[in-house]
Amino acid sequence: MRCFFIVATVLPLLPICVNAQSPLSPCDSGNTLKDCSVADSDESSSAASESPTPAPAEALELSTLHTQSFSAPASGTASAATFSKHETEGFHWGRALAESFTFLAIEQAYVVHTDYRWVVVENGIPFNHYWRDYMQSLSAWRHSGWSDGDPNLFGYVGHPIQGALTSYIEIQNDPKSARLEFSNTKAYWRSRLKATIWNAVYSTQWNNGPISEMTVEKYGAKTRPPWNQNGSWPCNTKHCYTGVGQIDLVMTPIGGFGWLVGEDWMDKNIVRRVEYRTRNPFVIDTVRCTFNPIRAGANILHGNRPWFRARDASDWNSLLQH
Repeated sequence: MRCFFIVATVLPLLPICVNAQSPLSPCDSGNTLKDCSVADSDESSSAASESPTPAPAEALELSTLHTQSFSAPASGTASAATFSKHETEGFHWGRALAESFTFLAIEQAYVVHTDYRWVVVENGIPFNHYWRDYMQSLSAWRHSGWSDGDPNLFGYVGHPIQGALTSYIEIQNDPKSARLEFSNTKAYWRSRLKATIWNAVYSTQWNNGPISEMTVEKYGAKTRPPWNQNGSWPCNTKHCYTGVGQIDLVMTPIGGFGWLVGEDWMDKNIVRRVEYRTRNPFVIDTVRCTFNPIRAGANILHGNRPWFRARDASDWNSLLQH
């Protein structure tokens, strides 16, 4: 119920991003290497006409880079081979499960910290009377209403953020989905719906599963008494809350899907435009993290920098890095 803390976890990524140094593709990922080389050559020629003649050592270095940039295969054979590899590569189940479990551990660590008294409410032993309390919690959930007693900010903002992050975990471990950008195509919408299914499964486990708020923090169990809407307990009003409700199982996947598509749209229509207009990595990486903060959190879980994009690993960037 307290997963709104994710906001506080993700927002600090922004100052990290301002120290960014990421490889940037000078052309749209859809262009061929030949087109990129020609465009880069025109810009280089224009810059050369306006700048003083470089020293011999500098001229040699520039000449080497210029030669390398035009040694790329114009036919795009390497790009086609890379694309084919991603099309045939399967889903990374082990890594996706490991990242999801890591995220679950982070969330549970926070909730255990805030609700520790209820974690050890039964003789000071966590998970004491596990099955009895779990069945009581499930029964309370089946008879609960829409609200679980949390502030609306948690249910309508925090849980959709949770859903978006777990959706990105699925996307970045699916080679067929990782490189897809926002577009009105069957491939894009199919990939995002698959990610939402992963999001829904994670959400169900977080709320009602065997390692969930029910079993760890005793939500819905008789050992944790109901409380009033203002958070005070025991409940002495008509409307009592036990921490379980229908809201999270609905808002997490649906709201997460909307948040996911929203970040994809901003990456395509805002971040991309900034990338076209500047090659300053400081500006680009800051904009990426600003408009895609949840993707940044998923990138960290995946072992990447917060500002990482799958398009950065193109053949053109690999050439520039060498």
